[in-house]
Amino acid sequence: MYFDFSQNYFEVFQLATDYVIDRAALSDNYQQLQSQYHPDRFVNNSEQDKRLAMQITSYINEGHKILQDDQMRARYLLELAEVAFDAEKDTTQDMDFLLSQMALREAIDEVDKDPDPLTALDDLMIKAAEQKKQLSATFQCSYANQEWAQAKEAVLKLQFFKRLQHQISSKQEALEDELL
Repeated sequence: MYFDFSQNYFEVFQLATDYVIDRAALSDNYQQLQSQYHPDRFVNNSEQDKRLAMQITSYINEGHKILQDDQMRARYLLELAEVAFDAEKDTTQDMDFLLSQMALREAIDEVDKDPDPLTALDDLMIKAAEQKKQLSATFQCSYANQEWAQAKEAVLKLQFFKRLQHQISSKQEALEDELL
């Protein structure tokens, strides 16, 4: 059994190294790789083959997880371009952006006071999705032009939307539970 661990995730999944990916090809290639390297296929092989199958599957799963997620894929692209990230220190310093994020979070917290909280929450989700879409476009343009600082700033801002979407989903579930 052979697997080239020096391949980046785009190479593993036979995708162009770009922010915009063919999600259907990613899914198809993931299924093909899983069927080829899944540890269950190697239960009768040597311990070394079993460990290798586990390592390969882990690598494939991690790659799939990263390539599926817009923010993680953008960050990975920058890492491939040797842009460094420091998880403890790196955050956006854009005060307007941070204030808008705070306003969105407060609006989510106070959506219960709206006469139609689920519609208000849907409106907030649409607003957040539009902002995320704009940031993604900013990243694409900066990445294509090798403007690494701007691309990194877009990635740092995209992180906020993952948490924001989680907060919106949690609030939505809570509201739906209350209505039942």
